[in-house]
Amino acid sequence: MKIAFILGGSTYEQSLYRVTLDVANELRRRRVDVDCIFWEDPGPLQGNDKFLPIFGLCKDHRASKLFSKLFTAIFGKHGYYYLFSKLFSRQLKQSLQSADYNAVFYHGQSCIPMHAGIGRNYVIVHSCKYENFISRHRGLKKPFYRWLYRKIYSGKKLLTVSDDVASDMVQKIGARPQSIKTIHNGFDFERLRQEMSQPAPAGLPDSYLMAAGRPDRTKRFDVLLRAYAKTRKDYPLVIFGDGKLLGKLKTLADQLSISEHVIFAGFCPDILPAFSHAKLYVSSSDVEGLPTVIVESLVAGTPVVATDAGGSNELLNGELSRWIVPRGDIDALAKAIDDILLAPPVVSKENVRFLDYRLIADQYQRYAEQINE
Repeated sequence: MKIAFILGGSTYEQSLYRVTLDVANELRRRRVDVDCIFWEDPGPLQGNDKFLPIFGLCKDHRASKLFSKLFTAIFGKHGYYYLFSKLFSRQLKQSLQSADYNAVFYHGQSCIPMHAGIGRNYVIVHSCKYENFISRHRGLKKPFYRWLYRKIYSGKKLLTVSDDVASDMVQKIGARPQSIKTIHNGFDFERLRQEMSQPAPAGLPDSYLMAAGRPDRTKRFDVLLRAYAKTRKDYPLVIFGDGKLLGKLKTLADQLSISEHVIFAGFCPDILPAFSHAKLYVSSSDVEGLPTVIVESLVAGTPVVATDAGGSNELLNGELSRWIVPRGDIDALAKAIDDILLAPPVVSKENVRFLDYRLIADQYQRYAEQINE
């Protein structure tokens, strides 16, 4: 069997590749040929992976970049992808036809420019499109983008990484897919634990509360800071991540008089060991798909308090569900942080056993076998 993972504009360093790697490697161990396909240069190619410089999408070639820039200025990025999808998908098909894949899985945003050529193959939806993108628009843009996403995702075979992503697609966008099922991201827990056993990043205190992610409007680190200011502050708060809103967060910490308790650690390429040394991970997000950071925390044995965003409800199940609080509720988040530190639950990879990469690889293999049924 031979399958392709279309990762598009992603690279080997980005999260889209990282959350597919364990499953792809497991399929390879089963003698299934798995090729990752990029149209931006991902770096030195691994195995049989392919870099296909699709004209109009690849930014490594001047003519392609100018073409994209011109029509994106006229139609907007999503409108451009939608209108020129036949051009893009025809190039992809021509490049891949000699490979004779049994199934092709279009991951993440690769679906949008390639929607015209997906056919009987699968689309893997990794995030809540309405909440993460459409809801932030106002005026005519909001119904336009909802219509556009409905057109793109309707009639497709969708696999969503959480039930919440599926609900977002069907209930909020109104898409009518040919089929829609949940396929979680898969993780090699032993690999994660080995990486977590390495020394913690330099400069961290012995014990701390932890949060991580690009400080944008969806992660709501502003809510986290306001909640932390209301806690007992038993441990310092370490926030990993870098972005344009970081300055505003530092100013907010000053205004809340908690600067001496908060460490903005910036981007950390080797963050996994930090989970093992944290007393608690806090997710304050408004929007998530299937948050990898919660999985990593549980595998590290670190308890989690999280808002009810995306797949957090699926990850913090059973007794752990008591540590889920409403999005944006500062008081509830502060109380949960204090309470869980008084009586922390025992957590481990067993809490997310259903995400074992071998189980998820089974599902991918079944879907690939069923594609022509």
